[in-house]
Amino acid sequence: MVSFQAILVFISIFFFVNQCVSTNEVQFYQNYYQKYGGDHIIVTDQGKEVCLMMDQYTGSGFISNQHFGSGDFSIDLKIPNKNSTGVITTFYLTSLPINGDPGIRHDEIDFEFLGGDGKYTLNTNIFANDGGSREQQFNLEFDPTTDFHTYRILWNQYHIVFYADDVPIRVFKNNTNYGVNYPTNKMHIEATIWNDTNWVGDVDWSQGPFKAYYRDFSINGCQYQESNPQECYNNNYYWNTITNLSPDEVQKYEDVKAEQMTFSYCMRNNSMNFPECMLN
Repeated sequence: MVSFQAILVFISIFFFVNQCVSTNEVQFYQNYYQKYGGDHIIVTDQGKEVCLMMDQYTGSGFISNQHFGSGDFSIDLKIPNKNSTGVITTFYLTSLPINGDPGIRHDEIDFEFLGGDGKYTLNTNIFANDGGSREQQFNLEFDPTTDFHTYRILWNQYHIVFYADDVPIRVFKNNTNYGVNYPTNKMHIEATIWNDTNWVGDVDWSQGPFKAYYRDFSINGCQYQESNPQECYNNNYYWNTITNLSPDEVQKYEDVKAEQMTFSYCMRNNSMNFPECMLN
């Protein structure tokens, strides 16, 4: 005869598993669907790899089928290998409604590769119920066009950490007690290839089409519940127990800041608008 306590344990485990999407070697359509681009998105290798293309007619992108309140999100990505000046390849979290106005106040955590001709910049940005403008930029020690590399966002109630191949390149702490804005809204995942001539310059379309490749579509995240948003801060989720970098990660992070970071928004004259710049 099954005890009452055993039933409670089973219910607790079932509830936890159903709140946490955690999968390995999953196919693209299990966690994502096409956002835009028509035939400019190509799913191959039995759903294990996606090619996003952009030409003078359109870019393309995909989006997660769930919203999250915390998590440990990653993707393997290889960006276009041609002269891709003006081309932006992304992986990010956002609270914007589908096809919402990007100018409105919202939460967002961005990886954005700015294309070039033999030189590529990784731009990171954070929006916290505002217009963002918290850019930090990096020249990574590897060539992101020649092979897949893993880009990861850890987001919990303590901090946001950006990783490139398991190396922390940026940390944004939850310092709301010092007046710092911090992302707390539900967010979904998006990945896109697009261009913005006002920001990154004109595209040489003769180099196109431009192709970015994505794989490893697993997600580790707490599915957001409108009725219980605090559930996503539960320490049963492993990512919510990661409150600081390890000593080894701290050293790697300091090395990246010293050797690979080329720009930080806190260097600008308007850094006074961001209290975190004063803390750092």
